[in-house]
Amino acid sequence: MGKVGGAALAVVFAVLLAGCAPAELPEVTPPPAAAQATLVSVIDGDTIESSAGTVRIIGIDAPERDECGYAEAAAQVSALLSPGAAITLTLPDGENDTDRYGRLLRYVDTADGVDVGMSVLTAGLAVARYDSLDGYPAHPREAQYRAGQTATLTADGAVTTVACQAAADAARGHLDPDPAPTG
Repeated sequence: MGKVGGAALAVVFAVLLAGCAPAELPEVTPPPAAAQATLVSVIDGDTIESSAGTVRIIGIDAPERDECGYAEAAAQVSALLSPGAAITLTLPDGENDTDRYGRLLRYVDTADGVDVGMSVLTAGLAVARYDSLDGYPAHPREAQYRAGQTATLTADGAVTTVACQAAADAARGHLDPDPAPTG
């Protein structure tokens, strides 16, 4: 086989090998960025101070200071996390890094893997909020958070915990000027 025949064979071989290679490798989605931190303090039911900075828990909204349920929501977070506790802060792909107040937006999980946001939601102390249904980026736990929510929002957007709603309902029942007739 001469130089021309060997070169032709090399070209044929290269073409055959190129046909065996995949056209394009599928994109691999990197896992959410997770960082270890320690709890400094609990600010309220949806915000903590950590060694990484002030963190607003992604996807939940708890009562604000001086609103019914504020203390209970903060106590729920405090029951899961104590100062110095190891926590995992996770920023899912596609989420904003910070909110308009400069707080880190993260999921917060205990060292044992307990989702702090879901715990507050299922305790009836917060609502699932600030997600794709509210014009923000969707987040991976959104469907679970929506399904776990038992608290509600008032017409003006304030969080009404389950206990606060029950108290309001009971107060209305006692103050109802025209109660339904009984048996």
